[in-house]
Amino acid sequence: MAFTFFLGVWLGILQLPDANLPFQFEFTQHDGQPVMIIKNAEERIVCDEITLSGDSIFIRLPLYDSEFRLKAGRETMNGVWINKGRKVPAVIPFTAEKNLHHRFLPRQTKSDEQKLAGRWETWFNVNSGDSSLAIGVFEEKEGIVTGTFLTESGDHRFLEGIKDGDSLKLSVFDGSHAWLYLAKIKDGKMEGMFYSGNHHKAPFRACINDSVRLRDPSRITQATGKINFHLPDPDSQLVSLDQSIYRNRVIIVQIMGTWCPNCMDESVFLDSVYRDRGEEGLEVIGLSFERTAEFSIAASNVRKVKKRLNLTYPVVIAGVAQKDEVQKVIPAISNFFSYPTTLFIDRKGDVVKVSSGFSGPATGEFWLKYKRSSIEHSTVFCAS
Repeated sequence: MAFTFFLGVWLGILQLPDANLPFQFEFTQHDGQPVMIIKNAEERIVCDEITLSGDSIFIRLPLYDSEFRLKAGRETMNGVWINKGRKVPAVIPFTAEKNLHHRFLPRQTKSDEQKLAGRWETWFNVNSGDSSLAIGVFEEKEGIVTGTFLTESGDHRFLEGIKDGDSLKLSVFDGSHAWLYLAKIKDGKMEGMFYSGNHHKAPFRACINDSVRLRDPSRITQATGKINFHLPDPDSQLVSLDQSIYRNRVIIVQIMGTWCPNCMDESVFLDSVYRDRGEEGLEVIGLSFERTAEFSIAASNVRKVKKRLNLTYPVVIAGVAQKDEVQKVIPAISNFFSYPTTLFIDRKGDVVKVSSGFSGPATGEFWLKYKRSSIEHSTVFCAS
């Protein structure tokens, strides 16, 4: 079947065990080649690794180790999404229908005038010892809700959905996250369920609280004094901070992983800072902790990310994505909390700041504040 039959807007449904997760995508062409564009609020994810074989379509996601395997008709598709990035690959049934332009179909229920503006103090995994604080920030425009949840390790990225009467429905799919949120809202309070793929679900509660704050990201993880490492890049060439290129330079060390969407957002930002400040004495190095111990696979993951994101700073293979591995590579670090974590090193080689987590483009004012702080920090260091 010719790919031209599939061109247009589609609604995809990931069939989770207890609920359906919808997202919109579009099939188009670029230079005559098939392209799938996944849409989450303002985000556009371009998938151009598409193989056609009869009525079968195979789609590899651009950054993460996941893919769709589908059987297609002119108006419908069905198959599976396989997330190979997990220790046990997740296989989730998937269907899609053409020319459906609503992510969630509203039931046309009367609005109860509950407003979403403001900060929502949110607790996931309520009534358990693993409860964690987040801040929900949302906008509602012409019936469409966008926003995200901020946590101390990062944000939930570009969420999109609707408020239908007293119901809030949000979802995101980016090739790594497959997250769904279903909640009820009443009198400035929210109660619902969060679904993560087919492996996890957790209740959450929220209430309007404009004074709620997360911990200062510079006070969660600590590191003092000097650090060094001898780690291989994807071509097995060792990289170390005692190499001449790093002497008398300001250095940003990024603790990250190619499996981590917040890390990918941060990588794009750090590369822009590196391009702007490199001539002033700034260097950036990414330390990638992967979900595999096989060097060849880890190296392939890093190469793929560097190419896709057009990163110009070096990224080395640091080990397996476990917190004790970070401690082994950087003994000076303590209370390591999250990927990403960023270390700022001055020209004398001393760690002068550590920042945990990342508030990305989906977080609005928090993203602007993060950018200003990081740019000002690197500017001051480069001038010193």
